[in-house]
Amino acid sequence: MNGLLWAIFVVIAALTVLVGVLTLSLSVFLFWVDNRRTAARKEIAPAILARLDQGDPEWDDWYRELSPIERFVAREVVASYLRRVRGRERAQLVRFAEDIGLVDHARSLLANPLLFNRLRGLVWLSLLERPVSIERLRATSTSHPETRAAAARLLAVSDVPEASQNGTALLCWSGEDRLSTFGLDTLYQLNNTDATPLLTLTATDGVWWDEGLLVQALVTLGYCQSTQELVQFEWLLPLLKHDSPRVRAATLIALGQHGWRWELRDRIDIEQALTDPEPQVRTAAYDLLSRWGDSKSIDWLQYGVASDPDERSRLAAARLLDRSGASLPEVANEDVVQTIDWVRAEHAAPRRVTTGWT
Repeated sequence: MNGLLWAIFVVIAALTVLVGVLTLSLSVFLFWVDNRRTAARKEIAPAILARLDQGDPEWDDWYRELSPIERFVAREVVASYLRRVRGRERAQLVRFAEDIGLVDHARSLLANPLLFNRLRGLVWLSLLERPVSIERLRATSTSHPETRAAAARLLAVSDVPEASQNGTALLCWSGEDRLSTFGLDTLYQLNNTDATPLLTLTATDGVWWDEGLLVQALVTLGYCQSTQELVQFEWLLPLLKHDSPRVRAATLIALGQHGWRWELRDRIDIEQALTDPEPQVRTAAYDLLSRWGDSKSIDWLQYGVASDPDERSRLAAARLLDRSGASLPEVANEDVVQTIDWVRAEHAAPRRVTTGWT
């Protein structure tokens, strides 16, 4: 028995030492690689910038002479420049990517079984603004929310037909996954100037979407332009009575952008929204009223400041009313007075005096 325990101890000790040696070796190796990358960047970045001014930079010949680490750094530097430069310099960087075969390699990565590699391919194609057919994107990028968002961003930056429609459909592909911050920003970019794709898709498929995704779509609609006829907004009105307060609030945000349509505005029951039991719904209603900004909306905001029982909602109403330039109501309620005093104090903060020596 003692012999067995001793053998187990020896095995455990040997494994512990082995793991420790491997961990230390890996740490030393990564430290060396990191130092090499830092040193290589000091040489590679200036070399790339110098070649941008040349008529024929001969990217392929220069790239072949680099070590593997230097090539990695060169690609990393080019990627960072592609995010910032435009015009002739950007054209030269795109030529670099084409000369070293990076564009074809990025396209080939779309079929890679590893998620990380597929994302790498999509990121490079977006940086280079090299389009891919929607059929290929659907075949290779719909299995994961991250690849769908990256594929939608590729469509957003590429000059291809129906980019907004196809990109919006990719982002909302499953109807179950909420969008990341990156995906939500992409959804906005695809629909900013014309929200028809998102408006149409949400109207037809939104009823079975995950609640979080529906809320994201509604909030995005609240910040996008649309020239669609009134009938395209009919489906929004029943959502004002949705069981979820998040959906009711997001619907008010969506409708706030389109209040210039008087036929639509007249069909929104503002009194119902301002008496909603949930503070977030009432706060969204105040935001809607501040966007409309007409005299009747100002009256409703003053009503909200004077009567809202929730401190945060009341403060939101007071801030929006003050921002509109209208006067805050005169009331006797101590809680309301404190809210109004707080808003007024926000504008009365002492200004710093700038002097020569400061």
